[in-house]
Amino acid sequence: MAKEDIKREDKALAQYGIIYLSGDIDTASAETICKEIIEHNIKGDVSQMQMIINSPGGSCTAGFSIIDIMEWSRIPIYTTGLGMIASMGLMVFMTGEKEHRVITPRTSILSHRYTAVTHGNHSQLIAGRKEEDMMHERGVQHYLTYSNVKDPFAGCGYLAHTGGSCEIWPCGHC
Repeated sequence: MAKEDIKREDKALAQYGIIYLSGDIDTASAETICKEIIEHNIKGDVSQMQMIINSPGGSCTAGFSIIDIMEWSRIPIYTTGLGMIASMGLMVFMTGEKEHRVITPRTSILSHRYTAVTHGNHSQLIAGRKEEDMMHERGVQHYLTYSNVKDPFAGCGYLAHTGGSCEIWPCGHC
């Protein structure tokens, strides 16, 4: 499908307040989604937005920019997970209006501890570690705010949801 056709389809969805997040969350996808949310808030053309998410996750900073805009929005944002919502994709999904979050029956869900790789000289490693600790704390606080999970990263494993049931899958590192 040509880029022009995709843009035309996205515009048609936007008319109805539908935001589609598919693929990796990066600065480009976050910018597009944040602009759509801001635009709907400025125009006041919809009573609610529906964000449909099929994402394996991606950049934490890009994902948290989407989350910040979702929290800022005066217009409620409902979320639907389909295909896969994992990692930062799950965090964005969780930010949707409570009681208006839907997971389709064949959606796979994956949650895991924050991971990062830092390299550089000693001071860069120290600064990187501080940022990693802050990012981890943001993730924990997000789970505590938007879910019933009391200790999101207790034990070692992945929270997995397939076909209506949740279970912890061992990570294989312990």
